[in-house]
Amino acid sequence: MNSEEKYEMMKLRVLHSFRWEKDITIPLSEEFGISKEEFEDILMNHFDMSDLENMHATYEIANREKIKRQLHLDLRLYWLSDVIKLVSEEDADRICHMLTKDIVKNGKKYEDALEEGRAQIVELIRE
Repeated sequence: MNSEEKYEMMKLRVLHSFRWEKDITIPLSEEFGISKEEFEDILMNHFDMSDLENMHATYEIANREKIKRQLHLDLRLYWLSDVIKLVSEEDADRICHMLTKDIVKNGKKYEDALEEGRAQIVELIRE
């Protein structure tokens, strides 16, 4: 086995790790309608070893931001905070940040967090 083959094997080991397959490789290949192997080839062709090793942490940060933005949308904070100003930007950010933390770190169900956020918003706008 030459050095390039070893390098490719090491990259595949990263992509075959449980977290990569569960969080990235399998869901995205299914979403795009391609095989897991084809998606792995795409990743291997575009990224070097250090990119692949660091990318999962970046994925986790991006996932947290996605949840935070989705909460902002589902709680209608763009309307309540940005347009009609019933909720301050600081309160909107605080609510989204706290709920995102509950979902990501504490495993709270998204729907439960959404209900909690709605209750907090009602408290704020009643004041």
